[in-house]
Amino acid sequence: MAKNQLTEKEMLHDSIMTQKYVSSAYDSGILDSVNEDVINALRQIQQEKQNHTKLFMEVMHNQGWLDVQGAHINQAAKDQLNKQMAFQLENRLNEMSP
Repeated sequence: MAKNQLTEKEMLHDSIMTQKYVSSAYDSGILDSVNEDVINALRQIQQEKQNHTKLFMEVMHNQGWLDVQGAHINQAAKDQLNKQMAFQLENRLNEMSP
């Protein structure tokens, strides 16, 4: 391998990180837009970027470079998240009540 040349694993990881960054930029554009046509176009492009990320992650997983099991949330974490969301919602509703 030539000096300073990235491995396939490094290129895939870099691609995933780039796609995540670009997707978040589209997120900002979507939230900042008021024109429905622009919003829909940005959402479509963002979905394509997210699909690319998924493909890159699947390749890394198939090569043994990524453990996708660690990405799954367990039931205890789901329950805790639901409790926190319910608590926050209740607080917001109480703040809005006269």
